[in-house]
Amino acid sequence: MPYTQLNNLDFTEIKSTLKDYMRSQSDFTDYDFEGSALSQLLDVLAYNTYYTAFNANMVVNELFLDSATLRDNVVSLAKQLGYTPKSITSPSAELGFSVTFPVSGPSSIKLKAGTGFVTNYDKTLYRYVTLKDIKVPVVNNVATFSDVVLNEGSYVLSTFTYDGSLKDQKFKIQNSAADLNTLIVRVYESANSSVYEEYKKSDNILQVGGEDKVYFVNEIDDEQYELFFGDGTLGKKLSDGNVIEISYILTKGSQSNGAKSFTFSGVFLDENDVKVSSPFSVGNIVTNSNARGGSAIESIEKIKFNAPKFYGSQNRAVTSNDYSAIVRNLYPAVSDIIVFGGEDQVPPDYGKVFIAVKPTIANSLSSVTKKELTDKLRSYAVASVKPVFLDPSILFVEINSKIYFDGAKTNILPAEVAAKVSTGVNEYLKTSGTEKFNGKFRYSKFIGVIDNSDRAINSNITEITLRKDFYAQINASSFYEICYQNEFLKDCDNPVVTSTGMTVFEHPNYTSYLEDRDGKIVLYRLDSLTGDKILLNDSVGDVDYVKGEIKLYDFTILKGTFSDNRIELRVKPSSNDVEVKREVYLDVDISKSTFVAYKE
Repeated sequence: MPYTQLNNLDFTEIKSTLKDYMRSQSDFTDYDFEGSALSQLLDVLAYNTYYTAFNANMVVNELFLDSATLRDNVVSLAKQLGYTPKSITSPSAELGFSVTFPVSGPSSIKLKAGTGFVTNYDKTLYRYVTLKDIKVPVVNNVATFSDVVLNEGSYVLSTFTYDGSLKDQKFKIQNSAADLNTLIVRVYESANSSVYEEYKKSDNILQVGGEDKVYFVNEIDDEQYELFFGDGTLGKKLSDGNVIEISYILTKGSQSNGAKSFTFSGVFLDENDVKVSSPFSVGNIVTNSNARGGSAIESIEKIKFNAPKFYGSQNRAVTSNDYSAIVRNLYPAVSDIIVFGGEDQVPPDYGKVFIAVKPTIANSLSSVTKKELTDKLRSYAVASVKPVFLDPSILFVEINSKIYFDGAKTNILPAEVAAKVSTGVNEYLKTSGTEKFNGKFRYSKFIGVIDNSDRAINSNITEITLRKDFYAQINASSFYEICYQNEFLKDCDNPVVTSTGMTVFEHPNYTSYLEDRDGKIVLYRLDSLTGDKILLNDSVGDVDYVKGEIKLYDFTILKGTFSDNRIELRVKPSSNDVEVKREVYLDVDISKSTFVAYKE
């Protein structure tokens, strides 16, 4: 009789199948399998089959990118697609400062690599250092440093000596906190040589010759990295005795994104590379760009998402997906990205591709980062197409919810119910795909999330408000156009458009506000005693309720609402479902939403 086939991995069914097979044999026709020692042997056979099948299933899963779960295997499979997972990335900031010598100083000074500034951010001290020496002249006892780029972390310098007789010599970076974007590789002729050649990282073998000074890097086991050098055909081959010097930053990733206040703690060298001993003071520290761009090491989920798309781009930017994949590879700290052609602009702008990037932490990319990405994209893009980076236009949704709950079903306080609702909405946002370009806010979904936050909640009355922030052009007569891409509510009795306070040129002694009246934007102030609205200008702009647009004409603002001169402009939408397109990014702002619970 043929052996009965096993159809699943369940232990009891495997054992039952083995029993059925043995009962079918004439030698065991009347055998009691439950009350004999043979039952123990069947257990062993069933367990062995079960574990073998389970192990085989897990091994096969690890052979495919979609089903692999171990990072080392996911990285290895991505490597077959030509994709190198991104390392942890350090935040960078751009500063300007001056160094003053009270008495005569050196002719020039150099900010030593690996030193720089410190910042106290979220009650934690972080170091921000330079990757290379920065040298400036001293003029009239003052040295001026401008546009100095600093990276968060500790500076590490390692050296290796190449030995061609070793068949398996490896050059490893044995730290998962290493930022490969800061990696600098220099090769000296020998240990006694002071002259070096700087090697550049190569991401592909196209146009790499036998004399090109390049290196390759791969992630290996346990989030460590290994450097490879050319063999004389693809890249210049190292010679015996060459000294390889590598420097990089060990960083904490995104933890200090947003830092903007820095204190000098670096080291200056004079023209003879001797530490400056003359008294000096560092002042006029100006933060040109707050710390941004820091991100964690690329996760398994992101590797699975990005690797096939990067492979599909084939190192050339033709389609929108190509640009998206390449930008994600060049700049890891991306929350979302959208790419569209100039033919979709209004009016059309042919020959350009527009890219809007929403960073993980900040609202937009810095001008320095935009320039770097634009320069790097030129090597991928079609010659006649110019990449242009746009700042995301962020449309905030604010939720104002009154929650009614049954006090007989719970003993928690109203504030605790409201807190549970806020937490529930936050958790839903993490998985709903609402906050993104082309995002959609579904009102009924959020109503359901609020009701389901606690079993005691009976109902809720929830309203939403749309908000856009715009930055004032201080002391300049300007035109402002604020587009919401959603139709406004038409209300004959109450204003639909409201703003936070500002100071304007025509009325510098008052805090002024904006609101709509009959399709016009008016300017008013509040009476200090009665709180009544006093009209200052009955027409500073227009409102298009159908298109969802606000225009301000020849409007001169002296001061915005906040320290960065930002002004918040809120509107009531005609529909509770909100949808955005193209460079508009949808963001549900929980921090400015209100959840108030009432006990019934």
